[in-house]
Amino acid sequence: MALGVKKDRRADQQFGERYVNGKPADPSLNLEFVDEALNLVRDAEEKGIRLRILGSVAYRLQCPNNLHLFQDTKRALTDVDFGAEKKQNRAIREFLVERGYVPDEGIYMASEGGRHAYLHKDTGLNVDVFADELYFCHRIPFKGRLDLDSPTICTTDLLLEKMQIVQINLKDFKDTIVLMLEHPLSHEQPGPKSIDTDYLVGIMRQDWGFYYTFTTNLKHVPGHLDQFSSLGEEGRSVIRGRIDRLLGAIETAPKTLGWKMRAKIGTRRRWYQEVSEKSQQY
Repeated sequence: MALGVKKDRRADQQFGERYVNGKPADPSLNLEFVDEALNLVRDAEEKGIRLRILGSVAYRLQCPNNLHLFQDTKRALTDVDFGAEKKQNRAIREFLVERGYVPDEGIYMASEGGRHAYLHKDTGLNVDVFADELYFCHRIPFKGRLDLDSPTICTTDLLLEKMQIVQINLKDFKDTIVLMLEHPLSHEQPGPKSIDTDYLVGIMRQDWGFYYTFTTNLKHVPGHLDQFSSLGEEGRSVIRGRIDRLLGAIETAPKTLGWKMRAKIGTRRRWYQEVSEKSQQY
């Protein structure tokens, strides 16, 4: 199906009818890909297939109150990523092929069904589907978590997606800043959109490697607040406070014996998977 034929009105609601702050959105941002991502989630759901958006598109959809901050970055959307469950691989493949997407057989075979990659033959949109987990530097499980939110993965997993990157870059810090501004921590303000403190603490108290990467990155987030000229002192204070309290909850949680033993080795031994190694597998 060509992009825009069956348009999802949620994209217009989120992106202001293609206008941002009263000005037309830059057409080079490829916002029509957001429409397609929403259409795919909706139409897949009607067939009993669960697809959840992740990556840059998901961050924009989850942060409607601060969407203008993303516009400051002027970052074009070039692809759409989804989380899914491996048990639905065949159904996902058939669904996307019917929509005009051509699968990359090599990636599917090399990953043993852990990742699908597709290219739309008419629009040039790249679609990646990560089945059961997103695993680059650290594992982020999707099994049993896709029902927590829609059309994207939940805000907690979005935070993990960025903070698990060892060689993190500026755009990842920027996305995290907007997410932490938009969404409270669950132990302070419970709700379906809140960042689940207990879930994050549960991971970090058991896995020293993930803990080290996650907390190291999170501590550096406030250092990039100046990237947003339109972010006032009140917003900066909210972000700093949430980060400090999340780090505090992680640090004070009792750690497992395995965590303590691995902590003694520290960074003398590599604590993460190299993204280049993962790329070679695919």
